[in-house]
Amino acid sequence: MKWEQLLELKHQRAEKLKEGANHLTNKDFEKHKALMVEVEKLNAEIDAAEKQLAEEGRFDDDDSRLKDLANKLQDQKDDEAKEKTLDELRGTNEYIKAFSAAISQQVSVKKGVGREEFNPLYKALTATGGTPAGSDGGFLVPVEFDNMIQTVIRDYVDLSKYFNVENVHTLSGWRAIETADLRTALPKIGEMGTIGKDAQPKFNQVKYQIEKYGDRLPVSSELLNDNTAGLLQYLADWFGPKYIMTKNGLLLGLLGDLTPSALTVGSEVKLLKQALTKGLRTAVSRSATLLTNQSGYAEMENWEDKNGRPYLVPNPTDPDVYRFKGRSVVYGDDDQVENVNATTAPLYLGNFKAYATLFMRKAIEIATTDVGGQAWETDSYELRAITRMDAQKVDASAAIARTITIPE
Repeated sequence: MKWEQLLELKHQRAEKLKEGANHLTNKDFEKHKALMVEVEKLNAEIDAAEKQLAEEGRFDDDDSRLKDLANKLQDQKDDEAKEKTLDELRGTNEYIKAFSAAISQQVSVKKGVGREEFNPLYKALTATGGTPAGSDGGFLVPVEFDNMIQTVIRDYVDLSKYFNVENVHTLSGWRAIETADLRTALPKIGEMGTIGKDAQPKFNQVKYQIEKYGDRLPVSSELLNDNTAGLLQYLADWFGPKYIMTKNGLLLGLLGDLTPSALTVGSEVKLLKQALTKGLRTAVSRSATLLTNQSGYAEMENWEDKNGRPYLVPNPTDPDVYRFKGRSVVYGDDDQVENVNATTAPLYLGNFKAYATLFMRKAIEIATTDVGGQAWETDSYELRAITRMDAQKVDASAAIARTITIPE
């Protein structure tokens, strides 16, 4: 198996996806459906080719590219296995029962060691190997709580949906990220000269350092001793918005590193088209997403062509999401995606999945106590929830920033 074959498959997929976008624009859904079948076949071929190259790389000490790919795929395989095991443990009735008992009895990770009724909780803490994930936090929440969180945050824009997200099981580490730059001419070869290796994909090392984020919540004894579903729903309603805003904050922080330029009033559409055409690499632009806030989106809704037709048009497959020149436009509340100043709204555009990765230590940790803090003062309980994550930039050229002037 050769690298060239893998690259050709990826090129074919990129062309098919470009063709698919045109079908959607023309509302030719039958052709789009048929094309997606071809894309799925290419996905299968690409997966098989990567596995083949990775397997070859395990035994080829002379080719660092193959070794890097082998290590990358093996890490993904190991993480997926650990994640599956952890989800299976957290999804059992025994786990939910043990978690509820630990919370209502204020059993900490340190104090519950050796008690048989809490064994499911400790199995989950050690499922990914090494030090128990919640040894300095609390017990991992049941899968049911994860599902409740997803329901609660539907009313919020979750920026992580547009970025690359990777679940990790260590507090620090690194990932080999492929950075293929094929814009290199073939070298000239003299008669009987040696043919060198072609320009091949390289792997950059992206390091992550998981940080801890959490908050405390006073709860009454009545609520703590209520049915498990009622308690978990209450916690999800409280923790969900904080959880989503923490993720958004990390990702917006990376977007904030971009240096913006203004879309001049009256020429916004022209300049934005230029940004998509010249400001981003062609491959990035084709898969770009536009992100702004309420103020910026309100101005974009007013953009019309000479015939009075809006530049923002509905997505044929999702009428709730509008598009600009075939790219999805996403916006968040002004208090989430903040204005630059009183008269300027932000606009980020690019392939955010290529721009940055959000590393998540899976499963939220929860612990409770009746000792210390407000719990002691008010004769109640105090609950603490902790999540762990980090966000790192991967390809700084995959996104750019502009600003939109808003009326005072």
